[in-house]
This record gives sequence, structure tokens and C-alpha cells, in this order.
Amino acid sequence: MNFWVYFMVGISVALALGLMFLIYKNLKEAKKILNLSVISIVFVIIGLTIGLWLNNNSLKSILIYDAALLIGYSLIMLLIYFFKKNTKKNNKLNTKMTAFLGIIVGMASVLMILGFSIIPGFIFLKVEFSALVIFVTLLWFDFKTAVIVSLLTNILHFLMPGTPPLIPLLDEMVNFLATMIFILPTAIYLNKDRKARGINHISILWLTILGVALTTVLMVLFNQYINLPIIYKIDMSFKEVLTVFGIFNFIKWSLDAFLINLTWKRFYSLKTNIF
Repeated sequence: MNFWVYFMVGISVALALGLMFLIYKNLKEAKKILNLSVISIVFVIIGLTIGLWLNNNSLKSILIYDAALLIGYSLIMLLIYFFKKNTKKNNKLNTKMTAFLGIIVGMASVLMILGFSIIPGFIFLKVEFSALVIFVTLLWFDFKTAVIVSLLTNILHFLMPGTPPLIPLLDEMVNFLATMIFILPTAIYLNKDRKARGINHISILWLTILGVALTTVLMVLFNQYINLPIIYKIDMSFKEVLTVFGIFNFIKWSLDAFLINLTWKRFYSLKTNIF
């Protein structure tokens, strides 16, 4: 086994444990939150490992992915910690949010890694379900927090080992843009009247349907007039773009919407038990 694989794994574990100790050492609830963080990230790593193993990845590749996730998770928790430290909320709540948002980013990152292709000949167009985590983040917190989680998730995905992209971070930023478009109707609705109207199945259903339609239309236009001709220098007719990117985005975001409507209430009810 390559020395650098072991080195990367060792450094990642040391970073994760050291950072957790730094954040929790002065808290009365440290043990409870630490256990939650450790158990959650362990399950995330196990899920990633199983997924990569089932995908016939080598042990070396699996270790590199796991190590990269731990390193990214540690760094992201550090960023969230310092960001929340400067807010007006008390330190205990900041630390809880730091731990919890770190877990959320880790889970979203794994879901993004475990994407799968659905359009023959366009293997880079992958369906993945990180939007479910971003949407739940929006319901739990606010649009700003959802933006941060989505942005960090995409940056972490960019840092993962893999084929070098034509333009660094481009695919991740396109995914970030699409995710923001998808959750925007819900964000506007919640920002205007979260308390007065409440959050219910009907509102979430219609908001996610609107998100699917909006994302599909705008991503088709984005690929037709900006992404393909200007960035990638690819000439495709509108019919071809509509067939490929229209169908892909409709299927991807419809599946996300389906999962959200199936699970959002269970996730939303967890908030009162955590904060």
C-alpha cells in the first residue's frame, strides 16, 4: 500500500479528533454532542465505504476518499465554528450548530459522491440527492445557512480525488446554482410567512413542484446560451439541449422533490429535539 495513503488517513483522523476536542473541551454538553458527531461521521464514512466497495473501487481509492472526507469535514467544521462564533447567539448553541452543520455537510457530500448517470453518453450528468439535505437545512435554519452548507458541500466534492475537471469548480458551481434555484421558491415562502401559514404537506408539495419546473427551465436556458456555447465551446441545437439537459434536470429534481415530500416532516420534527 502506498505510504501517502496511510499518511493521508492518519492526518485526517488526527485533524478530526483534534478539532472536535478544540470545539467541545469547555462545554458541559460536550460528551453528548461529541458522541453525536462521532457516531454520525462514522456512519457517513461507513456508508461511503460500502458505496465505493459496491462500485468496485480499490481499497486504496476507498481509503483516499474516506480520508479526503474526514479532512474536508474537519476543515468545514472549523469554518462553521469560527463563522458561528461571531454571531450573537450563545456559545452552547453555536457549538451545537457547528457540530450539526458539520454532520449535515458530511452527509450531503456523501450523497453527492454516490451519484449515478441516467443519460447514455453523458456520464457527467449524475443524479444525486444532496439537495434533500440542503432542503432540510433550509427548513431547520434559514436560506443563508442552506447556501453555506450547499457551497461547502460542493467545494468538498471538488477536493475529492477524481478525474481533473476541464475548468476547476465549474461543475460544482453549476450544481450549486441549480440547487439554489430549486430551493428558492421555498426560501421565499418561508421568509415571508413561515409562522403565519405554517409548513405543511400541501405547501411543500407545490413549492417543490415549482422548484422542479423552475430549475429545469433555467438550466436548459443556461446550458443552451451560456454553458455549452461560451464555456465548453459545444454547438448543440435547442432540441438536443432540451432532450438531454431538460430530461436530465426534470428527472433529477423530480426525484429530489419526491424524496423531500416523503421525508421532510420526519426530519423537520428532529429540530426541536436537537436545539
